[in-house]
Amino acid sequence: MASRLPVEVVAHMMRFLSVSDRKEAALVNRIWYEASLDPILQDDVVLHFHALTASDRAPNITRRNLPHLIVDQFDNSLNSKVVLLKSCQQLSQSLQSLSLKSSNITESTFVELLSQCNNLVSLNLSCCNSLFMSGKLLEMNGDMQKLRSVLGSVLNLDLSAIRYLSDSTFNRIVTVCPNLSSLSLGSAQITFNSSSYMPRGKTMCANSTLLTFDNILEFLRLQSLKIKSLNLSRTALTDDALETLVSLESLDLEELVLVCCKDISDSGISAISKHQAKLKAIDLKGCLELTDAALNLICKNLLALENLKLGKCRRISDHACKQLKHLPCLEMVDLSENYLVTSPGLIEGLCGNINIPLTHLNLNCCPSVTDSFILSMCKVVTNLVHLDLGSCFPVTDLSVVNISKHLKHLRYLRLAWCKEITDLGLLGYEGIDSKTKDLHEHNDHGKCRCTRKYNSTEIFRKPTGDKHSKSMNGEMEKLVSRHDEVCSLKNLSILRELDLSACSKITDTGLTQVIKFKELRSLNLSMVQITDLTVHSVTSNNPSLEHLSLAQCAALTDDAIECVAKRLPRLTSLDISNCDKLTNKSIQFLKEHTRRLRTLDVSFCKNISVSAVDDLETSRNLKNVHKRLLGGSF
Repeated sequence: MASRLPVEVVAHMMRFLSVSDRKEAALVNRIWYEASLDPILQDDVVLHFHALTASDRAPNITRRNLPHLIVDQFDNSLNSKVVLLKSCQQLSQSLQSLSLKSSNITESTFVELLSQCNNLVSLNLSCCNSLFMSGKLLEMNGDMQKLRSVLGSVLNLDLSAIRYLSDSTFNRIVTVCPNLSSLSLGSAQITFNSSSYMPRGKTMCANSTLLTFDNILEFLRLQSLKIKSLNLSRTALTDDALETLVSLESLDLEELVLVCCKDISDSGISAISKHQAKLKAIDLKGCLELTDAALNLICKNLLALENLKLGKCRRISDHACKQLKHLPCLEMVDLSENYLVTSPGLIEGLCGNINIPLTHLNLNCCPSVTDSFILSMCKVVTNLVHLDLGSCFPVTDLSVVNISKHLKHLRYLRLAWCKEITDLGLLGYEGIDSKTKDLHEHNDHGKCRCTRKYNSTEIFRKPTGDKHSKSMNGEMEKLVSRHDEVCSLKNLSILRELDLSACSKITDTGLTQVIKFKELRSLNLSMVQITDLTVHSVTSNNPSLEHLSLAQCAALTDDAIECVAKRLPRLTSLDISNCDKLTNKSIQFLKEHTRRLRTLDVSFCKNISVSAVDDLETSRNLKNVHKRLLGGSF
């Protein structure tokens, strides 16, 4: 029946499938494969091209309308060069993005390759040190004219982490790309005191060995009407240099990335907020000198801001977070690893505006975030797609239940190291005594959880943890057996990525009931107390899994890996490190049944031999294999 459907009908149906499902559907028969190649379905396909690919495969690659090409492992051999040039020549009309990141490519091959790319929009040359080492790239006038005629459509250029970039080579590259709107120079070795290297009597000169800040400024001044995005991450940029840059006439940036610019302080942010009021995205992760004053300036002046990233800015506190309510367009907020941020500030800053369009929130390693914020957020910010609460230690089952109930659009959820979460939270129960507990209730040892004071002179008591644990398990079994209407984690029906690693109070009881997502792509259960029972359930109910991490799950046996190998045909990445009960049988199962596995970690598995892993690596052509201290050699 499937073979009788017209190609156009099948192609239309595939428009409603995810990329992974579309790949599986393309294997049904020849007609469905042809339908999967429809240009309507190929808008955002990325091809990772290994230059060692045999030349007879090039025609099959070029049949598709591929807009993005990433070149890996280019070795400059004659065969690799012929295959790559032939493929790019046939892909030239559709190719919009080309990445040569870390490729060992020569100047002549580079010119010949790019001369084929007539409609290129994005070019990534990051880490291409060999290309710039000689300093002769595009030194020939003919090469520059040839590329200038075909690279006029390039808008995005990435020159990050190039050790040998100089003023001369930089000027040649940007000359052949005259319409740039986005430039990345992250981790570039920029010289800011360029006056020390100028010849006597000259105020401006392109240096052939150094990349100077003055030269970059001159380019930005000439290109100021077109440049909208700039990345100067991990450079020695100072407040004075930043003020000079952002105050350039006619420069109206929409995105500014200054990750780990450790010399930037509140003064630099003041200059940004004064001169670049149209900014939509700013990334200041790792700028350790920033304080509350910086965030106050951002919230006061950058009212068009949509993406705000302030991870590791550890001097920012609640007082400044309260001002986030003045940014009406916020869609993404990253406050990870800010230890002074607490729930009251976040409640006022992010929950005070009921119309906030927030979709991405990262609070990883904010140990003072509690249930009170999660409860308030779930009622206001209901359109969240991405939520990271990793290492928010006080978060309990109450938060999990409210997330499951209100955040139905979530695609990514991370609860790693939230050690207070139990099976009850996953199953949709807030906790056996959660509604009756008093904040100032004393625990079993007579100690108040808030004031740390004892209510009597009796300090030491006989441990009662085992008894309490047994009663909890018994109550939980009763609740589960009732089959009440609850909002368990299953309510997040479109979840794609879930991380529950190191949640030590979660067991088979909860996981087997709730980890049932048709679209789940990535699951992390590392350091969780699970047995083969959970793996059996997960592999049966989550057929779309591509990435699975089971590291340090000591109770797992070969039977679990057999289920993984046989039931997860899309699996590309597997981490089973530190699983001591696994043997070479597990490796044999992976060898016989996995066809798409590319990344494997079996480190510290004392009963797995190096020879077995080597055999698997050879037979399956794995790209990344981690096999430290196998076979009990540690």
